[in-house]
Amino acid sequence: MTGAVVGIIIGVCYFILGLMVFKKPPKMINGIYGYRTPRAMSNPELWDEAQSYSANLMMQFGVIITIFGIIGFWLTDVRALVLSLVATGFYTFRLFTRVEGRLKQMQRAQQQQNEQNV
Repeated sequence: MTGAVVGIIIGVCYFILGLMVFKKPPKMINGIYGYRTPRAMSNPELWDEAQSYSANLMMQFGVIITIFGIIGFWLTDVRALVLSLVATGFYTFRLFTRVEGRLKQMQRAQQQQNEQNV
């Protein structure tokens, strides 16, 4: 039961953190609050997109991780814990790869736009 509860707590925390950033995104680039990677912090357009997109993904992934936690009630404690931690690791990885992929596309489009304006 503990492994299932861990998954549910992690999923709910993911959802709440995503909701917080969705409802009150950081207005300016900072090193304290929000989705902070070098690419996201490189300019205001990328920063704003990173906050919006990552908040939505965190809420979605929070729900999915919570579902894995609920599934854990039908498993042994160890298997439930492993399932919850693997799901958390996988969706954390997916969060970064998807947000960074989107920011990379935006960055390329910005560079092409700048080259056309020269």
